[in-house]
Amino acid sequence: MNEIKEEYVDQLVSLVHEIVKRYKEYQTDMSALYPQGITSTELSVIQFVQSNPNNVIKEVSEALSIPGSTLTSAIDRLEQKDLIIRTISKKNRRSFGLKLTEEGVKLNEEHEKVERQVWYRILSKLDNDNDREQMIKLITTIVTKQD
Repeated sequence: MNEIKEEYVDQLVSLVHEIVKRYKEYQTDMSALYPQGITSTELSVIQFVQSNPNNVIKEVSEALSIPGSTLTSAIDRLEQKDLIIRTISKKNRRSFGLKLTEEGVKLNEEHEKVERQVWYRILSKLDNDNDREQMIKLITTIVTKQD
């Protein structure tokens, strides 16, 4: 592995903090969308269940890297908010799956819409498609390259 200059690390730390800050500012739209409050873990569960309708709770835990106890708490809160229900799994009748309620589906659709708007605003800071493609390519490399 080649040597990485400390100044690169310093710059990246600063830039990542700034982009996270801006992302959080853009996400304030989510508070208006669901004023009762919803956590990022709960949103992740909702998104996973929407994308994987024949799920088993264990798969949700593994896919999202959420410990079982944390996931159980999130599911309990989502059930109380009438956004999700536990079901008997079609894959394994001894296991539970999750299904979104009508309200959960609606919230997920709105969240996806808001999230796309957030990333559109972030990408619009770049001047052209070439820069956007380069950014996506670099982030893809970071995300997919194994340590």
